[in-house]
Amino acid sequence: MIAAHTVPRSGGLGATELVVDGRPSLLFALVAGVSLGLMTGQDAPSPAGERSERQLRLLIRALALVLAGVLLWLLPHGIAVILDYYGVMFLLMVPLLFLPRLALAAVGAAVLVIGPALRDAVERAGVPEQEPAATAVEYLLTGWYPALLWVPVLAAGLLAARSGLGRRRVRLALVLGGASASIVGYGAAMLLPQITGGASLGIEEITAEAHSGTIAELLGSGGLAAAALGLLLVLLDPATPESQAAAAPRTARLVLEPLRALGRVALTVYVGHVLVVAALAPLGGAGRFEGAVGWGILIVLSVAGVAVGLACEALGRRGPLEAALSGLSVLPFRPARVRD
Repeated sequence: MIAAHTVPRSGGLGATELVVDGRPSLLFALVAGVSLGLMTGQDAPSPAGERSERQLRLLIRALALVLAGVLLWLLPHGIAVILDYYGVMFLLMVPLLFLPRLALAAVGAAVLVIGPALRDAVERAGVPEQEPAATAVEYLLTGWYPALLWVPVLAAGLLAARSGLGRRRVRLALVLGGASASIVGYGAAMLLPQITGGASLGIEEITAEAHSGTIAELLGSGGLAAAALGLLLVLLDPATPESQAAAAPRTARLVLEPLRALGRVALTVYVGHVLVVAALAPLGGAGRFEGAVGWGILIVLSVAGVAVGLACEALGRRGPLEAALSGLSVLPFRPARVRD
């Protein structure tokens, strides 16, 4: 995401699609689903008596992210902020949080098919201009990160966590299933519009472009994210005990340590990079930084993010915003202090 906003390109964001466009945000959504599973018991979900509390905590997190995202949109950075959309996605996941795996998979598959069709129908009928309908439609269907359309990606991450991320068959399913979905999605976007007579079949509009919200993009980029997750689990969390781990995985973990450190403070780094880009807006803004300026900002922000992650790990602490969000979500459940 940092690269998408700082790498020099002609014409600004959206003029030229880079590899870093769109795909990181879908990976963000997949990891969000995994996080929901990790927070609620992984493959042994929280018992029934604790589920309402877990759902309320998620609701608080979601509302906090919506507020943070709305505030960030007010700054002059030129970035399509994801946090408020991210919060809406969390709101949509509240009722799905403890569904059985089969039901969760069914909901994800149904939304994958129905969501884009619903969005197209709304656009053909005319997007409402009256509030709050206009804002709701933008967040759910037509915005940069359409929350309803992305539910299948979050559901896939939650399903992976519910199935047990430490199991080899789950990792294999992530890698092979994700790669297959990616091939199907990108392949359909590449080949189907070229079929003779495609226009008469209505397939000339199939695209997997970043932020298009099509089934092809969700399968292509979402599948790529799942495959990346599976591969990183294999490399960074080998199933064998540490004493028996091969040298190659240990080397991979060392090489990828900066990435892991950055992931520990993802929310802090994301908000921080938006603030920095906004402060440097006179130099161009997101997608409009030139030459060495853009590359320099990318390097500085990346190094700073890794440093923050390593520092937090060394101190045994979470990232500042991660800790604040977690503390806010449990605030209503802290026992009240009564004076003697």
